[in-house]
Amino acid sequence: MKEELDDIFQDDEYNELVIRYEEMLKNNQSYFFDVVEFENIIDYYIDTNKANNALKAVKYAAQQHPQSINIELKKAQVLIDKGHPDQALNILEKIERIEASNTDVYLLKGSTLNVMGRYNEAERSFDSAIDNSYEEKVEIIHTIAQSFEQIGRYKTALKYLHEAFKLDKKNGMLLYDIGYCYEKMGQIDKSINFYKQYLDKEPFSDNAWYNLGILYNKAEKYDEAIDAYEFAIAITPEFSVAYFNLANTYSNKEDYHNAILNYKEYLKFDGNSGEILSYIGDCYESLKEYDLAIKYYDKALENDDYFADAYYGKANVMYDMGKAELALSLIEKAIVINDINAEYYFLLGNIYTELNSNKEALDAYKKAYGVDPEEIDFLLALSDAYFNIQKVDTAIHLLQEFINDNAGNALVYYRLAACFFVKNDKKKALEEFENGLKINPKSYMEVILYFPDAVEDDDVNTLLDRYYFNKIK
Repeated sequence: MKEELDDIFQDDEYNELVIRYEEMLKNNQSYFFDVVEFENIIDYYIDTNKANNALKAVKYAAQQHPQSINIELKKAQVLIDKGHPDQALNILEKIERIEASNTDVYLLKGSTLNVMGRYNEAERSFDSAIDNSYEEKVEIIHTIAQSFEQIGRYKTALKYLHEAFKLDKKNGMLLYDIGYCYEKMGQIDKSINFYKQYLDKEPFSDNAWYNLGILYNKAEKYDEAIDAYEFAIAITPEFSVAYFNLANTYSNKEDYHNAILNYKEYLKFDGNSGEILSYIGDCYESLKEYDLAIKYYDKALENDDYFADAYYGKANVMYDMGKAELALSLIEKAIVINDINAEYYFLLGNIYTELNSNKEALDAYKKAYGVDPEEIDFLLALSDAYFNIQKVDTAIHLLQEFINDNAGNALVYYRLAACFFVKNDKKKALEEFENGLKINPKSYMEVILYFPDAVEDDDVNTLLDRYYFNKIK
């Protein structure tokens, strides 16, 4: 559709028409334009997002052609664009009474009702448009579906898309839109299926391959995602964001060498990206090539000395290298720049723990957990911090509160068991230990780490025999 519009705007006659109209306004004269010419002028202003100019052209057109239904339709369209759907609807209902079988009226009325949030009425109007259409029925149904896509009503859009597809099973764009709607609805497998069908018909669609790569990533099918992104790049070598996503996919696979190669390819398109430089640093950090990691974090900071993630990455490297004081200085800089990032506070807590600053560690973990109370690592770190300062009851309360909404995590039960063992509440300790074993018996050593005496307890070993050792014999 866009290419068709571009062709129109490049047409000499079309340009001359708009120039002649604007010349009329400039010279304060009156030229005659027929209805079709006015429609083209109005469309030009609509398509170039000049709603005020379009409305002015509508007024001139109405003066010259006061009985024209087509001009009234254009007026309604312009009023919708200007945010006056109620006025547009009044016009359309008047036209509907005159031309009860005009497909364009029902299409525009349906779009107007969608804008007004009257979705059921919009569907009825669109259905009337379909009933009154004889030619280009598939195109009309597709247009209706796209109207619902634009307002995020993907389920309704799919109803129309499937209806159109029944009429034209060779239409690749219908397959593309069906795949898109299923993606938006979170039905990844169905979306993948329709994108693949589309690509069977249009194998050189770089966007479709790119979208398919995103879907495979969401499904954690990383090898398939890599293939899809590589097809997109093979079709369009300058498809920069495909390199970025390809690098992310390799990183998800922990194939950091290939991730680095593709991040560097992306940098050829965006050579000043502190974000990408930091991603490269993160990959080198994961490979434990700390000198190169620091080099790229420093490059990111040269590009933007307020890029918090680079300070965070560099702090992580220093922490891993046992340089806690340097790490502390760096993470504090990151937090000054961005004080709502839970990961920053989590690292700060780890650094303070390494420095035996238990109170400061507790405060940092509190902030991390406060920002993201769903992250299990933050919960466990905070419970450990309470445990370390002998506030075992507080740790128990925290863990129990979490379990109320997240009953399926074995580590939380094991941590609770350890706390109850420390408090000499063996009955509760065994109860929580068994809860953990029921979910994931392989993690039972969590209790031993916090309460080593548990390994000598007969009741503990009885439970281990029942849930763990008997199953691995």
